[in-house]
Amino acid sequence: MAAATAAVLMLVGCAQAADQDRAVEKTQPGLTIAEAKRVAQGVEDSIVAKLPESMVASVDQRATGVLMRCGPDREYQWTGLTVVTLTESTSPESVIREVLEAYADDDELRPRDVTDSVGPAVQLLGPYNSGYIVDPRTNDSVNVASFSPCFDLSEGSSPSIEY
Repeated sequence: MAAATAAVLMLVGCAQAADQDRAVEKTQPGLTIAEAKRVAQGVEDSIVAKLPESMVASVDQRATGVLMRCGPDREYQWTGLTVVTLTESTSPESVIREVLEAYADDDELRPRDVTDSVGPAVQLLGPYNSGYIVDPRTNDSVNVASFSPCFDLSEGSSPSIEY
């Protein structure tokens, strides 16, 4: 689990470097924790909505997430997770292919196949260093992990609690 988390953090941290030709601001101006959470969960929902109904048995979007640093000062991302349980005839690999195809021509969320020796995965790179990763959780489910756009955490807000 620790290795998988480290790999996800490395992938999201590389989002800006992976797309040097696109001018990207470091943080989204004026974004609050609540708005960052709404954006990230909205993209999680959109990713799941692109899957054919015949692939999805159930969806469990976690109600809370934590903040993760995305810069040297008070820059943070809200991180969340949706677990999609697949129908009996659906494999995690087919979901990864479906997401890659669904976002192939998307200008806002740019897909990258990040399949490695651990297994198949797709990363969607978004504005302000946001990122979304779809990867196998088990043989019959996938994770849709979200990392909101980076924002400046307001003074008085704690980065150490769940939101």
